[in-house]
Amino acid sequence: MMVPLVQRRLLAAVIEAQPNIKSLYDPFVGSGTSLVSGMHYALNVYGADINPLAVLISRVRTARKVEFAIGAIGASVVKRARADRRFGIETTLANRDKWFRLEVLTELSKLRRAIRSCEELWARRFLWVTLAETVRLTSNDRTSTYKLHARPKHEIDGRNVSPIDVFSDLVSRNADSFAFFRKKLRDANAVSHARYRASTDIALVDNRESKKCWADVAPFDLMMTSPPYGDNQTTVTYGQHSYLPLNWIDLADIDPKVDTELLRTTQEIDRRSLGGRDPVSNEEEERLFAASTTLKNFAEALPDTPSDGHIRLVRFYRDFQASLEAMIGQMRQNSYMIWTVGNRNIAGKQVPTDTVLSELMEHAKCSTVTMLTRRIHHKRMPDRNASSATMREEKILLLRKR
Repeated sequence: MMVPLVQRRLLAAVIEAQPNIKSLYDPFVGSGTSLVSGMHYALNVYGADINPLAVLISRVRTARKVEFAIGAIGASVVKRARADRRFGIETTLANRDKWFRLEVLTELSKLRRAIRSCEELWARRFLWVTLAETVRLTSNDRTSTYKLHARPKHEIDGRNVSPIDVFSDLVSRNADSFAFFRKKLRDANAVSHARYRASTDIALVDNRESKKCWADVAPFDLMMTSPPYGDNQTTVTYGQHSYLPLNWIDLADIDPKVDTELLRTTQEIDRRSLGGRDPVSNEEEERLFAASTTLKNFAEALPDTPSDGHIRLVRFYRDFQASLEAMIGQMRQNSYMIWTVGNRNIAGKQVPTDTVLSELMEHAKCSTVTMLTRRIHHKRMPDRNASSATMREEKILLLRKR
């Protein structure tokens, strides 16, 4: 998990070495931590992600112009929702009664109607982000892992949560947090006439298909990112984590290009992510192993049980390599790339992600400048996430495009 303070320190070091850096790119943007760090240095920041919820959050956080009365707007949405006497349910979510109690469905629907009545797109996006967290906190999902798991019936029956109350608290705190961030940007001389001085843009795109996405702004001066460390379906199921909130948000407010089929099942976003589908041909596997002998040796040493370990490993890195080729092509010659990675487990063996990434990048004509290790003293997600149970440190790789 990227830590803002660590990222800003890394940025400061790289900018000192290359003072002409003007743009920062994160191809796995997630919640936008790297781009927010770049905004403290008034950089042009660009990000991409396949997950619509990640794109929504990042677009809100990196907006050039914001509505400073968002706290008051949020309060008016709460007031409107409380005054709403309608009982219609505003979601077509399948099995909605499994995931939400009736009174929760009713209040979420009132909030959704109130948000949709706001005229300003940025304000609606800000409110959708707040609603997304409200959905997560008031659903019947256990929330102890990223995977969707319904709480036991007795626990559901014993819960008494009001989405409107939760939303009211969250929107106030989010507004205060955002105001604090914008003040930091003003203090850093990154805001002029109430607008962020540089450019920002977030693309909803699969990195394997992003070659034409940045034609107008690439090549970029610096990359800072934290990629997935395996296929989402067996590591961190970000798609499942986003599924319930996305079923309450107007997808067109996120991006007109959002494919509604992404919500066809709880696993569709993860299935479309790296390593989630499409078998690997022998030719693709040979090409991959030629680029990383460490990956080849690790794959060949995997035990026969579970039998799909080799398949999942190779499928993910086949897709990851394709993404790397597209991303490196968008970087300026001699530009730096900062990668924060974790090493996952397969069949009880730790995948040497840092070494594999270094070899894949070397194969793509990049040089490894240095590698740092950061101990993770306080893990956010519990150890029951089996794929990351032993992940107590992360590696930070500094690479350079030759």
